[in-house]
Amino acid sequence: MLGIEIGNANIKIVLKDKKNRLLGSTYLVKTPSNVITDGKIMDINTVAEAIREVLRENNIREKRVCFSISSSQNILREITLPKMKEEEVEKALEYEVEQYIPDTYNYVIDFKFLPPLEGNGEKLRVLVASSPKEIVEKYVKLSEALKLYLEAIDIYANSLYKAFKKVGEKGGTVAIIDFGSSTTNVTLVSHGNFVLNKLLEFGGKKLTQAIASSFNLDFDTAEEYKKTREIENIEEILRENFSEEFQMVSRIFDFFYATYHKTVDKILLIGGNARLKGLKEYVKDYFKVEVIVPEEEKYLYFLPAYGCLLRGE
Repeated sequence: MLGIEIGNANIKIVLKDKKNRLLGSTYLVKTPSNVITDGKIMDINTVAEAIREVLRENNIREKRVCFSISSSQNILREITLPKMKEEEVEKALEYEVEQYIPDTYNYVIDFKFLPPLEGNGEKLRVLVASSPKEIVEKYVKLSEALKLYLEAIDIYANSLYKAFKKVGEKGGTVAIIDFGSSTTNVTLVSHGNFVLNKLLEFGGKKLTQAIASSFNLDFDTAEEYKKTREIENIEEILRENFSEEFQMVSRIFDFFYATYHKTVDKILLIGGNARLKGLKEYVKDYFKVEVIVPEEEKYLYFLPAYGCLLRGE
């Protein structure tokens, strides 16, 4: 089966390994311009052709696909219910879900049961995932354009969580920060349990613009600098241009502490900008916690696409 995530900068494709090796075969292709906005595919034919080209070039004949969708309109919530019969859960969830999604008619909503927490076996833990119908329908049409059988559509936070459970550390609280081109996704996982996810409206493009301004470069040259050079005053550039953005992340950590009385033990930096020279050190100094950047590209780019392949996890 193919797992696909269509990002603002790159399309990430994972071909599930028949020998069940972690992540399988991975393919990265540049996302065509102006084809996706906040998770919604604006040009299905162009996206389909970009994916078809990868499949042709690599002689991939897989006929099943699942998609991981990243959008600020996605909602993933853990809801706690009193112990009840399974057939009663859907009705109980209808009321609970309306607290988070007032316009439920226009959302596709699914849920799964989570294992009980230690010492709280009398409560049901239910993870509810939802995405707007207008976004989901575009991915259905994309699978049709690709002539692939659509196995599932998952939302980014749930895909990432499932992948991290498979390949990440089980202890402590980890903040997974996906520093993308236009957005930054923050996901908290505590002792193997999903806690929260927040999509923030900033990314690597803003950093590229700041580098271009600092060194009087055009955007494309600054982008190349960012990827290949050690920028002398990167900490100063980050401090001057991203102080508000780092405060947003701090507020997420503060909310976690206020709600659960726990602190973040570790930060995992992933995404296309995670390897920027000096970023890891700046983040470590700012948050005063250990920061990890994966050495392998598979773990840097492909966790959400891999996670949507993990059905029933």
